[in-house]
Amino acid sequence: SGHLFSQEKKFSEHGSQVQMEVLGPGGLISFHFDSRFKKTINGLGYTIGLGIAPYDLLEESCNEGTVITIPVGLNYLFGKDHYFEIGAGGALKSGWGTKIGCLYLEDSFFENGESFYAYTLLGYRYQPKSKRLTIRAFISPLFQKYVPIRFWGGASIGIRFRR
Repeated sequence: SGHLFSQEKKFSEHGSQVQMEVLGPGGLISFHFDSRFKKTINGLGYTIGLGIAPYDLLEESCNEGTVITIPVGLNYLFGKDHYFEIGAGGALKSGWGTKIGCLYLEDSFFENGESFYAYTLLGYRYQPKSKRLTIRAFISPLFQKYVPIRFWGGASIGIRFRR
């Protein structure tokens, strides 16, 4: 008689991962750490990231330079392998470069001098329990004082940690 032994791929019980995000609350491109509070793949979790957004690429601009963002938020995943994701949070932002008075751009989201904006998030996340790769797509309106709501969205690809 023979015995067969197989190796089971074990991933973080917290669903911890790093994600590269395009658009979304972090700006044009951002990198995030995402994890759950409990030892589950779904449920309540958090994300923290670092993003970058050139002034003149995301909207009409009379300035040249870059905005750095630090988005932090809470999220909740419903489902198994295919998840519905809801979330909310805020982002600190700081810009540098050649900044002049944009007289004709009074409601410019990234250039108005505010250092904080809030966001909500609704989306889909594909995160099978037995795989490392995760993908997600979402809509994420951005809110800032004195500026109309910016309807936004994005997508990301992530790699889950092994135990």
